[in-house]
Amino acid sequence: MDLSTALPAERRAATATERQFWFAERIAPGSPAWRVLSTVRIEGAPDREVLATAAARVVARHPALRSVFAPADGELWCATVPPVAPPLLELPPGTSFDAAARELADSGLLDPATGRHVVLALAEDTGDVPGATLYVLTHHLVYDGLSHEVFTADLAQAHARVVAGEPEPAPLADRVPQPPDAARRAELSAHWRTVLAGVPDLPGDSDGPTQRELARSEPHAHVVRFPGQAGVAVREAARRLACPPFAVLLTAYAQALYDLCGAEDFCIGTPVSTRAPDLADAIGCLLTTLPVRIRMPAEADACERTWTTFTDGLFHMDLPQDDLIRAVRTRPGRRMPLYQALFAYESWPRPVHDAGTVRMRTEPVTPLGIQAEVLLQVNELPGHRLDGMLQAPAGGYWAGRLAQLSEAVGRRLALLTTTTEEIAR
Repeated sequence: MDLSTALPAERRAATATERQFWFAERIAPGSPAWRVLSTVRIEGAPDREVLATAAARVVARHPALRSVFAPADGELWCATVPPVAPPLLELPPGTSFDAAARELADSGLLDPATGRHVVLALAEDTGDVPGATLYVLTHHLVYDGLSHEVFTADLAQAHARVVAGEPEPAPLADRVPQPPDAARRAELSAHWRTVLAGVPDLPGDSDGPTQRELARSEPHAHVVRFPGQAGVAVREAARRLACPPFAVLLTAYAQALYDLCGAEDFCIGTPVSTRAPDLADAIGCLLTTLPVRIRMPAEADACERTWTTFTDGLFHMDLPQDDLIRAVRTRPGRRMPLYQALFAYESWPRPVHDAGTVRMRTEPVTPLGIQAEVLLQVNELPGHRLDGMLQAPAGGYWAGRLAQLSEAVGRRLALLTTTTEEIAR
């Protein structure tokens, strides 16, 4: 990103998450780890001109999609600029996610430094039923998983208005979460120092990798296949254990990591939304990564303790990530601080949106690049079906263990979702 970008007079301080990804881009420019490629399924035959006009309206509506960032006076600032209509590329019919990712990466059209935050590509279906996939390339500076739901809902509404010849509502105001004041920041720092005191790294490559090395690594992925009724079983176990399905799945992952590396005390990072009700319809990177300390994961009450630890973290998650790391990290090291494993869970509803002549819905967002030494992403699909993916940097400690880790996750999840009566039988 160009450090010399001149910002308009009206500007605001960047949020903690925006700072995080701005500096990440400086560490590893162009890394796919900082980019988001999401998909919109379109039912019906799309009109490219209407779709392009609708997308331009969505960009004009959301300040984050026409924002620029630059440092000045020891602070990172954000300002909005006039909107730029996103390019809409045409891909061969049936183009896969991986092929679309390569095509969009090679296009060089995404340029956050100048406020060009959205690039679109359309691939029509190959079957007899009219349909298409719209690929949406953005940057984590301004976009997260829930932003994709907002983008798709607004795109559908804008598409319907274009078809009907109706104008677009006024642009939204620039709204962001407010940072804690000095007293609250001191209180939060003290809390996290206590909670994470002495937490060791997850066993792995002792001298790395660094975040820069991770971001430049080639990702190695392994599909996690859950049985057809796994999602229902997880929900039943969650009710029995008085916690949400998220806690059951996170515990199974923690136990699987323990099975493979023997760690009894470590952290798993998990993305958590920072959207207050007034930000429900906003696009932006409105999240933080919460460190969840895992202790004695093989014990019988592991799920309940994991949920208690996580909920305690939710009450203290307003400490900016960089402040949290400064408060807690007490020993030198090249590896990612606090956590080296990530767990991402996408469970929100994915409604079908009427867009006038077509219908639109989102699909789960698949990570493009490496943001941790090992990642498990689980998506809840319609009918409480689960799918998942493990990811690690190729050639790293976990790359050759992903198949074993997948089996361990499945085995631990089966144990967590089996009742005492079933075990007795």
